[in-house]
Formats: sequence, C-alpha cells, structure tokens
Amino acid sequence: MTKTLTWNTIRAIGKQDNAGRWTPSAEVAEYFSHIRTPSRAWPNSMAKAAQTAKFAKWLATNRPEIAAKLLAN
Repeated sequence: MTKTLTWNTIRAIGKQDNAGRWTPSAEVAEYFSHIRTPSRAWPNSMAKAAQTAKFAKWLATNRPEIAAKLLAN
C-alpha cells in the first residue's frame, strides 16, 4: 500500500477546472474543510493536502472503500 497519493490518484477523487484548481468530491470533502479554497494564485492548495501521508491515513481510516481502490498497488 502506498503512503501518499499521486496526481493520477487524486484526480479520481476530485476535479480540476480550466484554471487548474483541484477540488475534492463530496465523499472526501470533509477532510478539506480547514484547507484554503483554491484560487488562481493558489490553485493547488487542496491538491497538495491530498498528497500527504496524513490524508492517506485519514482516507484509509474514514473511507476504506475509496482507499482500497486508490492506495492499492
């Protein structure tokens, strides 16, 4: 099992707009409630938080069905 998510895996649990701002899907959005909302100046604020080991651990604990699909090698 990997310890962090890559851009390819986070794209599966969120979406990017035309300006490159990544936002999470509703099923994992609660984790990002304290993270700065993406803007043109900071388009990767939530994406970088999704690429941490802390998020991978949260995902495995709170959303194991999603984690199994994303974190398995």
